Amino acid sequence: TARQVINQHFAAKKVALAKYDNDLLDKSYDVIFTDGCKLEFDGKGNWTDISCPGSAVPAALIPAAITQYVNSHYAGAKIVKIERDKKEYDVTLHDGMEITFNKKFQVIDIDR
Repeated sequence: TARQVINQHFAAKKVALAKYDNDLLDKSYDVIFTDGCKLEFDGKGNWTDISCPGSAVPAALIPAAITQYVNSHYAGAKIVKIERDKKEYDVTLHDGMEITFNKKFQVIDIDR
């Protein structure tokens, strides 16, 4: 699953580091590209964190409801980081603003 995400959305980027962490409770994979983009995956290969400083997270990896909210409330803003866990999504815009969504894609927090 992780390789599909990388091949489909980051194929043009060059990998600088790929790391596998095997903690007692969970496993994770980190991939860092030469341009500074960083991907984190859980043990099943599902992304948990995508950070693209200086560019934007590929739109296809962002849930449509989040993209729609950001476009309607912050026109022209780029999403440079997105994190997800079992309860919520955290999105960081290029200006540093952070927006937290619950699993129903309702805004639950905005940090300016």
